[in-house]
Amino acid sequence: MDKIKGMLFPGSEEEGGENSNVPWWMRITGKVAGIVAGVVAVVFGVMATLSFTLWCWVGGPWQIAAGVVVIAIEAPFCCVFIPALKQYSVMVENRPPWQKAILYTVLSVPPFFLCGGFSVWLGSGLLLGTAALYGMQTIGKKGNSSDMAAAARGNPQPDETNIMDDPGDWNNP
Repeated sequence: MDKIKGMLFPGSEEEGGENSNVPWWMRITGKVAGIVAGVVAVVFGVMATLSFTLWCWVGGPWQIAAGVVVIAIEAPFCCVFIPALKQYSVMVENRPPWQKAILYTVLSVPPFFLCGGFSVWLGSGLLLGTAALYGMQTIGKKGNSSDMAAAARGNPQPDETNIMDDPGDWNNP
């Protein structure tokens, strides 16, 4: 089981890293979404490249490259024949999720502007959805029910007091 975990999450042997506060099901959902989005982006990038529009000839390869990068990050076991990929995967896996969200957003947005076909909307849209999943991992858990109920009642307790509220502090020499 540890070997499978090591293949799915390279560099996860160190506990207490950047992703230790993210629930396991969110990490696996992000991985699966990234793998599926990468494969779909590659397939539909090929379809966009086969169109007869000049800008789709640019957007399609961009989408293919974005899909390959996402697959290399999320599923390094698919590319075991590239030795440097393991180190790259470990480096990216140890980064906070918001950095993956920004990377996937930057990779997925340009094809939308280059080619407006269905294949680009589906392929790059799934990559953008994966970026949204990693963005949600950044936000983290919501508060417990007692804190949320207190906030809904409108009487939250202040964390600190203002020094200007007590005039006695200003009158003493």
